[in-house]
Amino acid sequence: MIDDPYDAFLEFATELADGDRWKLLRADGWADFERRLAETVADLSVRRRQALIMLLFALVEELVAPADVRSWLDGHDVASDEGIEALIAWLRETRKSLGR
Repeated sequence: MIDDPYDAFLEFATELADGDRWKLLRADGWADFERRLAETVADLSVRRRQALIMLLFALVEELVAPADVRSWLDGHDVASDEGIEALIAWLRETRKSLGR
């Protein structure tokens, strides 16, 4: 498990953005994966959890491409609460601009 919740958020977001398949959560079997995922996400603040889930759904629904996320993350500081709020706003605006 990662000690710093900011680092966990950034690791998750980066993995989603670059398509790296869950290095953070390498596990021995599905049960271990589920446990590690739940523990890691639970340690994030509410807004970071919200941003992470929104990001995941935006990628799954193809509202954003991994390269777009990587580019956005490279240009913004998600270490701050303001950066997290900016990510949430960006995801909301992206969804609205696509009419979804």
